[in-house]
Amino acid sequence: MNWGFIGFGRIARKFLESLNAVEGEVPYAFASRSNAAALQNEFPKVKMYDSYESLLADPEVDIVYISTTHNFHCQNTIDALQAGKHVLCEKPMGISSNEIVKMTEVARESGKFLMEAMWMRFLPAYRQAIDVVKSGKIGEVKYMTASFGFRSEEKLTQDGRLLNPDLAGGALYDVGVYPLTIVSDLFGWEPSDFKAHAIKSGTGVDETIQVQLDFGDNRMAQVLGSIALHTNKEACIYGDKGYVRIPMFWKAESFEIIKGDEVETFSAPMISTGYAHEIVEVRDCILKGKTESELFTLNDSLMSARLVERILSTIFK
Repeated sequence: MNWGFIGFGRIARKFLESLNAVEGEVPYAFASRSNAAALQNEFPKVKMYDSYESLLADPEVDIVYISTTHNFHCQNTIDALQAGKHVLCEKPMGISSNEIVKMTEVARESGKFLMEAMWMRFLPAYRQAIDVVKSGKIGEVKYMTASFGFRSEEKLTQDGRLLNPDLAGGALYDVGVYPLTIVSDLFGWEPSDFKAHAIKSGTGVDETIQVQLDFGDNRMAQVLGSIALHTNKEACIYGDKGYVRIPMFWKAESFEIIKGDEVETFSAPMISTGYAHEIVEVRDCILKGKTESELFTLNDSLMSARLVERILSTIFK
């Protein structure tokens, strides 16, 4: 398929590297309102547009990858779907459940494929770890922890995306959705109760957020997301017969099963920068005539957005 890129920043470059590693998938066109000329010099074989509308009007573009700032995802996605393109949109696909509903409606009207780019769910090591847990190898799961925190002085400027409320900045949108997603794989998206605490930045967004979730039946989870603190970035899933530890869980390439003093280590490296696995899933779904992926459905996107809304509403009352 011919891929068109709307927005071209750091994440798009990593995605491009993986796209080039998947046979048959072509980086056909880029659209950037800020640096189209520079990109044309850097990528002379790629068609370049200085407006999103021009790219969407190109009949040779089969699918659009969207990596603009969070606040633009909804409109960019709707425009692409209405132009007859399949869409893979970076997370969070929408910054409200209403946005997800709108995008889903347009996708179903258009008959085109739509997926939120929660690339973690497609990684071999991640999928194997979740399958091990679901197989009962560590017994009945009762507790989970997951943290994803980093600090970038360059990005944590007053005019940077991460701290800008107008660009849907903040830790929960940027990194907190990863811990929530791994919890959802085992406990679902609807906790019976939760308590959230946040450290807010000078711009008013959450720069560090911790959430304790209760899913009933003595099942609990604790997640942390931060754009101001470096954390261990691991997930631990605790059963009554042992536990699974996934280092760097959002870009997992290995995991451990730990029972007492016994430690089994499993390795499953990612292809290229890791985005290749979601690209393969998108390609395969479209070839089979599917309009969404079973591994991260449009309902997953909706339920994720609703949970994020619930959490943020308790912090920003």
